[in-house]
Amino acid sequence: MKTHHHAERRTLAQPVEVRGAGLHTGEQCRVRLHPFEGGLVMQRNATRCPIRWDYVRHTQRAVAIGNGDLTLGTVEHLLAAFWAMGITDCLVEVLEGVEVPALDGSALPFMEIIETAGGTCALATRHGALSSGGVLPVMEPVWVQVEDRAVGVLPGTPLAFGYIQFPSPLGVQVGCFDLHQFREQIAPARTFGFLNEVESLRQQGLAQGGSLENVLLIAPNGYYNRARFEDEPLRHKVLDVIGDLMLCGALLCGFTLVAIKSGHALDVQLAQAIAQRLPFWQARMEEQYG
Repeated sequence: MKTHHHAERRTLAQPVEVRGAGLHTGEQCRVRLHPFEGGLVMQRNATRCPIRWDYVRHTQRAVAIGNGDLTLGTVEHLLAAFWAMGITDCLVEVLEGVEVPALDGSALPFMEIIETAGGTCALATRHGALSSGGVLPVMEPVWVQVEDRAVGVLPGTPLAFGYIQFPSPLGVQVGCFDLHQFREQIAPARTFGFLNEVESLRQQGLAQGGSLENVLLIAPNGYYNRARFEDEPLRHKVLDVIGDLMLCGALLCGFTLVAIKSGHALDVQLAQAIAQRLPFWQARMEEQYG
């Protein structure tokens, strides 16, 4: 992924459809991703809505974006794939269901589907010609903290530091990941859940589409199904934060991420805090590079 100062805006080379069960509803979900100029936007019929922090409906187990009668849940894995591929602009057309398809519970299949359909292309927009969004380096530290949970970005090497704490036998998972290696190290990490919560989640109408293929289940004695990485949940937390940060209204680059016991609600607060700094960062970029 390009991290130089005027990395170009990118969109899809051609439309591509993604279909599959939704993680929470279990219903058939279908979205079509279209080449677009104008940031990240979703649409169903005639209703459009920016995919942005100020349109977050809820953060219960996943991030749902909405406006009026249009809602799209579980957007974070698709957004993480967009980040990894440098996609700043895309129209997400909702054809069926109210969620992005879960696929295998990670971000990797979204990347592969887009690549198979022709990948991405640069938008011929002059730098700064679109009022907001695009690719922006993080220019100052931005943090949110609630009790012992914190998530933040600071200018620097593209790294992610993560920390989560599970009941034994898993215990603490802590690690540092090179974000240049996002595709190999982070994108394949699947969403996770606790075996003892499955029943109550299902009674609440959640996790209806969860399966041993798309969820890493944690049992009292360790992983219930086979993990892709020893610390797959930690890596998935990093994936979630990267996806949620796309809600700030720009594709961030040149940053170190720190995520300590992070979760979607905290991530969205960080995206909002960054969104408030973006106009200043944008102005500084335009002063520096014209």
